[in-house]
Amino acid sequence: MGGSENESVGSGQLSTRGFRIHYRKTLPIAARPGLAAWSPQLDLIVIVTSNENILLYRMNGQRVWGVAHRKEKLASDVRVERMQWRPDGKMLALGYSDGSTRIYDVNNGKQIHRITSEVSNFGKVTCVGWVDNHSDSRSPGQASETKSTECTPQALFDMDIGQMLPRLSVLPSSAGNESTFTSKVTLDALINSVTKTGEGKNLDVLLIGEEDGKILLNVFDSFLIGTMDLSSLSDRLRPSSRLLRHTASPDLSTHSLLIEDVQSENILFATMDILFIQQFGQYLFQLASTSTRVQALLRYIKETVVALEAEFKAMNDLAQRYVSIIDEDVKKQGSEVSLEFFELLVTGVPSGILKEWLVDVLTERGQKRWEKSSMNGYETLRRLVHENLLPTCERLIVLFCRLRGLARWKERGSPLGLDPDDFTRCLDVVSGLTVFAHEFLLKLNRELEHYDAFASWLRHTLDELATVINIDDKPPEDPQIDTLRVSEYISEYLKESSLRHFFRSAKGPTISEYKGKGESIFELYARPKTKDTEFPGFFELTEYLEDLCKTVFAKPQQAMRQQLRVGKPVVISDHNKGMGDMRMVTKEGKPVGYLAFRGGDGNDLILIRCDISIVGGLSSVLKTGCARVSLAAQEGKGSLIDFQFVDDETIILLFAGRDGHSSEMMTIACNAINYDEDYDPEDLAESVCSYADSLDGQSIDIVSRRVFDPGFTPSQLTVNGRKGRRVGCVVAEDRVTYLVFDIDQGEDGDDHDRDDDDDDDEEEDGGMAVDNGEDASDYE
Repeated sequence: MGGSENESVGSGQLSTRGFRIHYRKTLPIAARPGLAAWSPQLDLIVIVTSNENILLYRMNGQRVWGVAHRKEKLASDVRVERMQWRPDGKMLALGYSDGSTRIYDVNNGKQIHRITSEVSNFGKVTCVGWVDNHSDSRSPGQASETKSTECTPQALFDMDIGQMLPRLSVLPSSAGNESTFTSKVTLDALINSVTKTGEGKNLDVLLIGEEDGKILLNVFDSFLIGTMDLSSLSDRLRPSSRLLRHTASPDLSTHSLLIEDVQSENILFATMDILFIQQFGQYLFQLASTSTRVQALLRYIKETVVALEAEFKAMNDLAQRYVSIIDEDVKKQGSEVSLEFFELLVTGVPSGILKEWLVDVLTERGQKRWEKSSMNGYETLRRLVHENLLPTCERLIVLFCRLRGLARWKERGSPLGLDPDDFTRCLDVVSGLTVFAHEFLLKLNRELEHYDAFASWLRHTLDELATVINIDDKPPEDPQIDTLRVSEYISEYLKESSLRHFFRSAKGPTISEYKGKGESIFELYARPKTKDTEFPGFFELTEYLEDLCKTVFAKPQQAMRQQLRVGKPVVISDHNKGMGDMRMVTKEGKPVGYLAFRGGDGNDLILIRCDISIVGGLSSVLKTGCARVSLAAQEGKGSLIDFQFVDDETIILLFAGRDGHSSEMMTIACNAINYDEDYDPEDLAESVCSYADSLDGQSIDIVSRRVFDPGFTPSQLTVNGRKGRRVGCVVAEDRVTYLVFDIDQGEDGDDHDRDDDDDDDEEEDGGMAVDNGEDASDYE
């Protein structure tokens, strides 16, 4: 976009006060319609491009990171359908056409959660709603915090293990490209974070809807409540009902749903009550937040095991590659590789075939490579167990003990569906894993001692073979070879490492076989073992623990699913209007739902107010009011193409010009609207929107307006209504150009808008990796 167009964008005639344009950005790939969103807390905007890449930009157009859509990670036909920021702006949820929802860390673009339904037929995501009670420092039902030295269950739960145990270390790159915990930022956010007084007890609710009418409820980041049919929560909803939008009041006492009845094409508004929030109170936070930490630690253990296996495989494969060559050759001669090495150790003279292997195959360079790989491998394995695996087991033991204590406190544990025996079984498995890890360290240290002696002897042997004897030379110094350890290495470890049995194996008994006999996992791994004893390895043990935890937490999840109710719906429209916005506010201590739709003529704005009543914890729509806002200046000049609630008091509207007229953007005040309250929700013959279309158009003052040059045609907008920093973005019709504007700053002759000449290593059509390495939290 050239400089002349830049001037024309800001040269419209103003009826009141315009918007200051801060920046103009040109994207390398066109943006997807409707998939752009401002962070609610930071000056950051996320955009999904037409090739399904996810781009995060600062307000000045500088890219923070980008996540590529790669075919090896996602099926080529999987598309982003919905997106939603967590209200604190630290995470971003994207719903996909395959039914999954992925949670990304705003700091680095890493995927930290992947939420999938427990049912196999969960379809394309149609709604992602994420709300919290961030406005309240306490969880619903939680009493005011008082400092007490008494030993009460609450006092014990308030003890943060993050302050008592060492922080976990970042995993090495061998944990895999998909590892969550190779990033210190993500590790600190999910595991090492220390909860300060008054922090971390805000309940967040993530509600996901899909095309066939199912909803999936998730609280506290990753505590999955489960999947339900939306129609099962109300006898007034048909199976063809599906969720379109979701929001909630600031204290989460009442949730609002916008629902489409596919069969009748009606759009419905209904309230939803999550009764377990009030019923379980502060103990819901203890259960959900603790289980969230458990899930993060289980994932950390799994990635640690992946790293262990990768390091062992890399080390062992190189050693076995050399040994297998000599093994095959000596077998053809009717000998055995161990005998050949023993003969060399005893006589100091290698056989012809062993000498050829030493000089031509292994060589001094190969011996150094083997020694370096093995020594580094042993040390890395030992460090992974000491610094990663065992400290994680310690944390899990503390968390399971806390949950078992809550379960044993019958007064509170029973309503949550907790059984202390379940957590005793979890502790048993973690104890078995701890014993198994210590046994691994013992064998690793023993094998390392023997390999060190073997490597010294092998290095000395190669030196002797390469030395030219001279009678005038002094005899070489004795390298002090530990012959006993070398012989033990040759007999016990040369052909097969003793550590191989600790990793996954296609043969051998499974843990289920032992559990079927009623054996304790801890006792199974703690009892003395013979040389031929083989137990399930690290991978099988961690998978079993993960499956066990899913079974244990399924009980409180089932109890919570039974505590969801949807009130009587109100018919908002008799057809899908394709565009709408919804917001909940609290007026005089009572929740009120506001909805906005485009009027029948395409120019007017229909606003609907639903006053909500709560009796006995159950909510319903008490009264419905509506208004038709007529913007006379736009009649015959353009059509309303997008709008959004900025905050509780302001709506921003975008008009696309036609017949040679310019496009416009404007804001109006919600609190200046008079609502007609004569609509009868019992009259099913007429929807609220139909009733509102029949009302006289209501004129309203425009707070701010910007008129664009006829050459600039907008297509969509998104805004951040954060108090004190209200900014927005309008995307052009070409979906390549967008403008960043300030809602609260008007024209002053200096728009501060500038072209973007540096795309900051933007991706090509084939995609790009997460990059830049910058922290999004550095900019606010």
